[in-house]
Amino acid sequence: MSPVVLVFDVAADLAMFRKSYTTTSQVSYAFPPPTAVAGLLAAIAGIDHGAGEGCKNAAFWQALAGCRVAVGLKNPLRWVSTTVNLIKYKTPNGSMGEHIQSKHQLVKNPRYRIYVSGGEIYAEVKKRLERNEFIFTPYLGVAYALADITYVGEYRESIINDKETWVDTIVPLYRGVQPDIQRCRGIHRELVPFRMDNKRELLKTVTVIYPEIKTASAEATGKDAGWDCRLWLKDKGELEVFQVAGERVCWFECW
Repeated sequence: MSPVVLVFDVAADLAMFRKSYTTTSQVSYAFPPPTAVAGLLAAIAGIDHGAGEGCKNAAFWQALAGCRVAVGLKNPLRWVSTTVNLIKYKTPNGSMGEHIQSKHQLVKNPRYRIYVSGGEIYAEVKKRLERNEFIFTPYLGVAYALADITYVGEYRESIINDKETWVDTIVPLYRGVQPDIQRCRGIHRELVPFRMDNKRELLKTVTVIYPEIKTASAEATGKDAGWDCRLWLKDKGELEVFQVAGERVCWFECW
């Protein structure tokens, strides 16, 4: 595995990473699952997903082979709920069918840190980030949640061999991982999509945990000071944890 890591931040006014089991009331994950990060990397690098030939196409997965990612929360978690008007067009000429109002749960003012290592796509993503450019418009889950990307840098990683440790990223619950719930004060657990095929059929999921970082002071003042996004582990088990530029990062497995 490559000893160097690309780090960049992605932020927006809103984000919506829809949970697949929600229908008329659409509920979001708190962070981009690995499948959303895959699409973001493909957009930056300019890999065509082939949707022009079929709306279910996601032809970028082959280019992500050997790549691994990690995701960190950089803003306290806040939610907003709203109703979105949806109109069904029955024909290409704009003839409107039924009209419905759908409840949406959105993440407010999200900011995430993305870590990328390995794979053939690495060099192209690095080149685009260094030039402060992208090929296709990046967004956070839905097309109206346009994203701002800030390149942090490229860093070397060093492995953390300690059984007990802390991490600054979302933690995939691989075998043997034991979170220190008392020290973390609160933990969320989610089952998220990890990989799809080229027709957007789900191939693999992964269970993850992340800390409760919504603080009373942040809610009352609107300021982000005084919150801690670290997640403490009694035993990291088979989880790979590395030090990257002063942060401890745990990786999802390679695609």
